[in-house]
Amino acid sequence: MKSEKRRLCLVAATSLMMLAGSTVVLAAEKRCTTMNGDKVECPVLSDAALQEAADAYSKEASDMAIGKAGSTYGIEPFDYLTGVGKVSSKDRTKGGDSGYGGSLAAGNEDTGRTELWDRVDKPSDQGTIYNQWTNRWSPTFKTTLVEGADPNAGKQWYYFYCIACHGWTLQGDGPNAQVIDPKPRTLTAGSYMQNKTNLQLFMAIKGGGEAIGLSPSMPSWGNIMQDQDIWNVVAWLRANQDVGPPKSVDDYLNPKSTFKTIAGDVNALNYLKSEAFIEEQEMVEAVLPGRGTGLTGGGYVEGGLRKRPEDVAKKVSAGF
Repeated sequence: MKSEKRRLCLVAATSLMMLAGSTVVLAAEKRCTTMNGDKVECPVLSDAALQEAADAYSKEASDMAIGKAGSTYGIEPFDYLTGVGKVSSKDRTKGGDSGYGGSLAAGNEDTGRTELWDRVDKPSDQGTIYNQWTNRWSPTFKTTLVEGADPNAGKQWYYFYCIACHGWTLQGDGPNAQVIDPKPRTLTAGSYMQNKTNLQLFMAIKGGGEAIGLSPSMPSWGNIMQDQDIWNVVAWLRANQDVGPPKSVDDYLNPKSTFKTIAGDVNALNYLKSEAFIEEQEMVEAVLPGRGTGLTGGGYVEGGLRKRPEDVAKKVSAGF
């Protein structure tokens, strides 16, 4: 009953926001809610910073189209690490040909091979090479800050779905960020993220902005990611708290998170025993598009990178 009342209130509130228009929604400065229920200003980048990021993405795209190597972001190897596809060896991070755009860089003639082939010791076919790349040329963790959740798996979901708005380094400066209103959150801001529970983060990802009374600009991922996938993303976010834009390759590969586990918070190992989680889950499931009788989420299908939380805990104990 309590859950049903909350669901009806949420639907009513969402309808009012749609009728009132976005100007009403954005009128209040303090829109984000902490774990204590306090309203605070959402951590976002300035218009100038987003313009600079947009210009960098444009340059990145045009350089790649003409086969030009070199760094977009000012850190010479960073483009190589993030996979934009512009350099075919570390020796050419400052310039040269990339193998794209019809260029004929040495060793790339008639092969179509670019830097991706240099990123693993023994490139494998199909999807395996992607996993080899992301775990070799991006931060890799042997511990987790969310029990039962794997930040390495969460990282790959984030790279695939979240970069467009939140950016490579979670700063809220993705290629779409400049045209989104309200702006994407800076997900590394410790003063904000340390005051958000795992439950709040989980529900924001699963149900999207509307499920938590905020903007529909944040889409719901509950029809794309299973619950364990979402927990893995939460673990990735926690692993990047207060981690700024990298100043070196070492910074990029070895982020130092400041996150401290919040007492009593739910995690991937205990969430099914949490009354608060179950109530929130029911509410989000009720408003997710495409749900109907017998069509509920929260299940588990093993495969790919997805492991059960108990198995993730064993991996952590064994040092991954």
